[in-house]
Amino acid sequence: MKLTYSNHFKKRLKKQLKQNPQIRSKIHRQLLFLQTDTRHPSLKMHKLKGERLDQFAIWIEGNIRITFIIVDGVALLTDIIRHDEY
Repeated sequence: MKLTYSNHFKKRLKKQLKQNPQIRSKIHRQLLFLQTDTRHPSLKMHKLKGERLDQFAIWIEGNIRITFIIVDGVALLTDIIRHDEY
């Protein structure tokens, strides 16, 4: 699956990496899995509910998640948040 990044995601990613630089490799690994195998167990991919009904989330570590929507087979990464934020 091809990935694209929203401006909001880029800002949040930059902030997350500034706070926690060692997470970079985990994010990279999970995004590679998302590109090549959306059913990989480490992604823990799931559809969201409520206001984010059209979005999905993948697990990065602990309570950190990346949210995205799928448009024409392309994953648009929308946010990197803590689990309790969605």
